Amino acid sequence: MDFTTPSYYGIFLPVILLFAFNLRRRSLKSETVSLLIFSYIFFWYSSGWYVLLLLVSTLTDWVVVQKMLTSGLSDLRRKKWLWVSIVVNLGFLFIFKYLDMLIDWFNFFSLQMEGPDLPLQHLFLPVGISFYTFQSMSYSIDVYRTQEKTFDTFIQFSCYVSFFPQLVAGPIVRAKHFHSELTKERNFTVLNLKIGLAFIVFGLVKKLVVADNLGLHVDEIFSSAKAVENTIAVMYGSLCFGIQIYCDFSAYTDIAIGSAILFGIKLPENFNHPYLSKSPQEFWRRWHITLSTWLRDYVYISFGGNRKGIRRMYLALFATMALGGIWHGASFNFLLWGIVHGLILISHRLISGTKRNIQFRDRFTKIHLVVSWAATQYLVFLTWLIFRVQDTSVLFTSLKSFLLFGDYGIMATYYALPDIKFLTFLILIAFVLSHLIGSKYGCLRTKLSELKLVPYSVIIGFMLTAIFILKPAEISTFIYFQF
Repeated sequence: MDFTTPSYYGIFLPVILLFAFNLRRRSLKSETVSLLIFSYIFFWYSSGWYVLLLLVSTLTDWVVVQKMLTSGLSDLRRKKWLWVSIVVNLGFLFIFKYLDMLIDWFNFFSLQMEGPDLPLQHLFLPVGISFYTFQSMSYSIDVYRTQEKTFDTFIQFSCYVSFFPQLVAGPIVRAKHFHSELTKERNFTVLNLKIGLAFIVFGLVKKLVVADNLGLHVDEIFSSAKAVENTIAVMYGSLCFGIQIYCDFSAYTDIAIGSAILFGIKLPENFNHPYLSKSPQEFWRRWHITLSTWLRDYVYISFGGNRKGIRRMYLALFATMALGGIWHGASFNFLLWGIVHGLILISHRLISGTKRNIQFRDRFTKIHLVVSWAATQYLVFLTWLIFRVQDTSVLFTSLKSFLLFGDYGIMATYYALPDIKFLTFLILIAFVLSHLIGSKYGCLRTKLSELKLVPYSVIIGFMLTAIFILKPAEISTFIYFQF
């Protein structure tokens, strides 16, 4: 069961809403217990008995926090307890996510020296493990730093770690934010219903109409030897994939946010029109915001950040982006993707501080903005090739073509491109327009919710009809489910 299945909207969500609202009349505690139970049921449907990993991670960090808050405990002992949290959570990630990757790397180098060949374990990757381990571990780190707890009961903390809308693919929520949302008085309102439904329907349109349709073209291009040798085809494929992954991932977070709003809980936004960014730094402030801020607060700052000189700052930035890359998946291309983004961020800081760049920016402000935007997007979509293409030979050829060393022939381009349907162009145009309009006039989902009931219902009905008509025959899983 996930956010694209009829069982989620026809059975699971209505049932849990009914339970939650009935129990809310008794107490917030009763509602929290119901949210916790249904969250574990949701995860059990997704990963079966691997739900025990979620429970162990939650229990570990709760015990760690209680131990760290013991009166009279030395800083050394508190740090040791913190390391228990880090080792357990990262240990789960290592075993279930990265073990086969490391074995594969070992076998590669071992083969060169005629050494032993270790068997791959092929362990099941529990969905959401990269998200809930980070979320649970961050609470232990916060308590270690501040020596103050946020949650009063184990039930509250468990609900924070396992809250079903954001359990599988985020957004990554901070403890203080979720606690304030969980413990505040929440009343069922028509406005919350309209906003929540708008977020869900927008998410479904992004996923089923935009992402899944564009994904068909992406698969065709990068599985064709002729296409990856053609510059226009590769650029088109990279453009489609960049929009696909944005709409796919932001769709999940939209549905998660919308589902949470139905319960009166507000989750943080995860995207803010990233393809309007005019610098690599701005892109990461707009893309996967909750992960970017998590890496900044718990990795970049831990490495020293900008407090220990320029060289240390660049090292911290590089290491943070490399770790952020490998977080996305157990494959060399994800590590390379993070490394390249780290080098891009460092290069941008070096270039932007030069005297010549500052003079150009001050003298030709509008031209500088256009050039900055174009350069940023070119680099972003270039790196999407590294993210998407795992085959080394295909990746090398694709990068060569994207860097303008591919084939430009008209007939070669015609045969290299897949059948470009009129629908694809409409999707691309609609995405660009919605991206621009949303950035100028604010959240379109909220604006829709402010309409009166009749026009609101008509628009929602039109969007649902479009989903049924335009969605592809085969629906793919969310891309970030593999992380």
